[in-house]
Amino acid sequence: MILSYLGKTVDLTIPKTSTKLKQDIIDSLYDNHELKTVPIYEDTKFFQQVRKHEIPENLEERPVKVIGQWMSGGADSSLLAYLLCKEIRDQNLDVKFQPLSVRRGRPNNPIYAEGVVDFIKEDLDVDFILPHEVYYPPLKDSEMTELKIFWERDSENFRRNMFQILYSGITSNPPDSAGLPRNKERTRDEESDRPIESRNGIKHYINPFFQVNKRWEAGIYEQFELLDSLFPLTYSCEGDAEDTKTHTWHCGNTLPYERQCWWCQERMWAFGRLQ
Repeated sequence: MILSYLGKTVDLTIPKTSTKLKQDIIDSLYDNHELKTVPIYEDTKFFQQVRKHEIPENLEERPVKVIGQWMSGGADSSLLAYLLCKEIRDQNLDVKFQPLSVRRGRPNNPIYAEGVVDFIKEDLDVDFILPHEVYYPPLKDSEMTELKIFWERDSENFRRNMFQILYSGITSNPPDSAGLPRNKERTRDEESDRPIESRNGIKHYINPFFQVNKRWEAGIYEQFELLDSLFPLTYSCEGDAEDTKTHTWHCGNTLPYERQCWWCQERMWAFGRLQ
C-alpha cells in the first residue's frame, strides 16, 4: 500500500523477509552479557559485538510471520495499526499483527489502545491480531516508564523472535508555519535526519510516518472514512488528571489555548477537532 497526500508519500508494503543473525549467535551474544552491570540496551560494546558478527555466513533471511507495533491509543499509532492490518488483509499475507503498549505515567495508554485494537478487528473483520501485550514498569521511575521500558522490551522481544519487524507510528513535528509552540522532542522536526527503516543483526525497525505530520494523517483518516469512527476512539492528550477528567477528556476541550498540552494543540491544528 502506497499513500500520497500533501506531496508526501508513505510506503506501507510489508517486507517478506528480514535479515537477522542466526539464532544461536544471537543467544550467545545475550548469554555472554548476562553478568554485565550495564543494561544490554545501553551497552555500546554489546552493539559493537553485534556489528562484528554481521558477516554473510552468520546471517539468514527470516520470513516475516509477525510484525509488532507500539500502540499508545493516539491518532498516529492507531492509524498505522489500522493500515498495516488492512494491508495484511488485502494482500492476503501470512502475517500476524502483535500490538504492544506500556502503562506510562499517564495510565490511559493501554486502555485506549485496546479500544483501537477491538475496532480494527471488527471493522476489518480480521482474526490475525495477537493478544495485546501490555507492560507495567514502576510508575515512580519516570525514565523507565517514558523511555527505557521500550528499549528493554525491544531487546528481549527481538531476541525471542516475538516478531521480525517492529513498527512505530511516530510522526514529524508540524512546520514552523503552523504557529505552534516548539515541541520539546526536537528529533521530530521535519529537517531531522531520521531513517524510516533501520536494522542490525537482531533488530529491524520501520517507522513509516517519520517524514509526515499529523495534518498528512488527517487527510488519510478522511480518505479511508475513519474520521467519525476510528479517530474519536483515539486519545493524544498529556494533560494532568484534573484537566482531563482522569484522562477521559482532552484538556483542549476546556482549557484556554495557552494552557493546553502541546499534543492537544497539534491535534487541533491537524484535524480541526479533538474528538
